[in-house]
Amino acid sequence: MTTAAWDELSQQIAELDTLAGIGGLLGWDQQVTLPSGSAGGRARQSELIGRLYHEQATSPRLGELIEAVAALPDPTSEQQAAVRNMRLTYRRATCVPSKLASRIANASASGVAAWGEAKKEKNYRLFAESLQTNVDLALERAQAIDPNRHPYDVLLEDYDPGTTVEDLRRMFGALQQGLTDIRQQALAGKGSVAFTEHFDRAAQLAMHQDVIKAVGYDTTRGALHEAEHPFSCRVGSRDVRIATHVHEGDLLSGLAATMHELGHALYEQGIPEGPGGSAVYAATSTGMHESQSRLWENMIGRSRGFYRWLRPVFTRHFPDKAFDPELVFLASNRVKAGSIRIFAEEVSYNLHIILRFEMELALLERRIRVEDVPAEWARLSEQFLGVRPKDDAEGVLQDAHWAGGAFGYFPSYTLGNLYAASLFAVLRKSFPDLEHRIEEGDFATILNFLRERIHRHGHLYETPDLLRKAVGPRDHVEDLLSYLRDRYINP
Repeated sequence: MTTAAWDELSQQIAELDTLAGIGGLLGWDQQVTLPSGSAGGRARQSELIGRLYHEQATSPRLGELIEAVAALPDPTSEQQAAVRNMRLTYRRATCVPSKLASRIANASASGVAAWGEAKKEKNYRLFAESLQTNVDLALERAQAIDPNRHPYDVLLEDYDPGTTVEDLRRMFGALQQGLTDIRQQALAGKGSVAFTEHFDRAAQLAMHQDVIKAVGYDTTRGALHEAEHPFSCRVGSRDVRIATHVHEGDLLSGLAATMHELGHALYEQGIPEGPGGSAVYAATSTGMHESQSRLWENMIGRSRGFYRWLRPVFTRHFPDKAFDPELVFLASNRVKAGSIRIFAEEVSYNLHIILRFEMELALLERRIRVEDVPAEWARLSEQFLGVRPKDDAEGVLQDAHWAGGAFGYFPSYTLGNLYAASLFAVLRKSFPDLEHRIEEGDFATILNFLRERIHRHGHLYETPDLLRKAVGPRDHVEDLLSYLRDRYINP
């Protein structure tokens, strides 16, 4: 009976993974290829898949199987991990009524469509109603899961279990002072450089294809396309896709977006399959996922070695353009004022995250009204970044996260930066010639390091335990600030 319980639990998890994959495919299609008039039908499809998933994820039989496996006399490490991880997700899912889950799925699909139109028109009012709905539903869901905790703490558990508002405030406080100091020194010590010629979009995408293959992305298990907002999507363990966005006047921002999403995709492609499915073999947290994307995007993808390697690749696609790796390095890593998060250099990036954290917290605590969001966004942007957005598209509409109801996601970017800094510190210590290896196109050294220390473990361990196994005890805030000082003050 015990073996049968584990087999049945694994089968149910596999079916949930399949439904999640279908939902992922619908979301991918919506942002990449869906005709503009098809949003209503897609919302109904997403609602159905969301309802089916919720019904299966909250079935009494699933709860019985979790406890049956928990009672095994000598459980394997996979079984222990499955019980730990499934108990958390099952408890959270069973607290949410099916009708509420359906409303959330519908509001997410409708919100993404409304956000896309609002951003196109640069008009926040076209999205305000959807945002209000998503805020209300997020609070309703948090209340259903645990009415005794701060709603933001409950929502953070979707992405980084164990992280709290208190933790974030303490971490952001330590970071903000250090980032401000580094930013001021960097602005005072560097001249203005830029790399802003005209670059054909199709040629950029073709170059990106060469880059992701060279780094290690398995194109037989994924694809690269373009969308309004860069993202990666796991359709299944054998299908992990990348969406990027290129700009004719800014080659480096598009390349950074692709490298960022490539990091996510490499993580997913590196997680093995095994018994227990995604309950065991999946990313440990959103913060850990972001550590992979930020490491590839910034620490590798904005390094001198990378741009030296990139020069012949660039020349193949842009034979009439000049490419000086040193000048491109300086252009890619210059500190500048800007209101767009995805265009921000690393020193300013976490200030963008602090802004969003403050906005989310204020919305969920009902300290600001939805109609006042653009004005509050502009105020905080000026306070943290020294610049006010010129319109709604450059301000509150620049990200798709709130359109999909993903409150509590943004702090994961900063957690990812912290984890990545410690991983990179150990990587450089392990391979003192790392910069030369990158210049020679030896990306396998980096990928194998991450495969061995992070990817292959899936979710056998929680993020803090996995990170300690990977890098030992380290001060992640100091690792990040130390890395930024090296990159931006003494380049």
